[in-house]
Amino acid sequence: MTNDARRSLERQLAELSEEIRHYPTPIARCDEQLADLLERRARVLAELRSKGDEPAASGCTQEGIWSNDGGFDAA
Repeated sequence: MTNDARRSLERQLAELSEEIRHYPTPIARCDEQLADLLERRARVLAELRSKGDEPAASGCTQEGIWSNDGGFDAA
């Protein structure tokens, strides 16, 4: 994969992740727009990984990963 293609995919990943992070709440289970954003982000991640490239970021910040893993309240 060329550097330009990789940078383009990583830019798409960052933009999608940012949009997902700031998605308005509350979120209904049937929310198709959020499902579409998540699917698009998964496709970008899969494309990066299929080329043998790990993305520079998973789409989650370190703080977001820590919070979702339970933070201080982890069992």
